[in-house]
Amino acid sequence: MRALLVLLVLSGVVGAAIASRADRAGTGFLLGFFVGPVGLLLVWHLRSRWGRDRAAKAASQERDREEQAFREWRGH
Repeated sequence: MRALLVLLVLSGVVGAAIASRADRAGTGFLLGFFVGPVGLLLVWHLRSRWGRDRAAKAASQERDREEQAFREWRGH
């Protein structure tokens, strides 16, 4: 029983480390802890999607800032 708990905690920590590059460490820990080694595979697979989502959100926010600056420049 203790070995299982150690494995789940270790999987959670590794999942958090993998997902931390996409600012999803909490999600990575939960997937690793509750699903175990299969959760690590899920985190590994999802990390690229999370990175793309993060980049798209940053680009959208930059466009919004540029549009707002243009509106202010025009006086609207």
